[in-house]
Amino acid sequence: MDRETLMRAIKTGPVMVTMNDGSQHIIRSSEFAIVDDIAAHVLPESPTDGKLRSEILSLVCMVRIQHLSEQANER
Repeated sequence: MDRETLMRAIKTGPVMVTMNDGSQHIIRSSEFAIVDDIAAHVLPESPTDGKLRSEILSLVCMVRIQHLSEQANER
């Protein structure tokens, strides 16, 4: 994944990023992410308590970006 592709995706709304280890991370908007040349620093909600927790996601380990509206249509 490259910086520009990820930035374009998160500007249009919430996305789910799938990493090469199979983990999935939701980025709600560009306000919850800072993307540099090698990583995305994101603030997703914890599934256990709903609090924002900082995560660093390596761009080279990202395999898929999916808009959440697309995911809902697939179900």
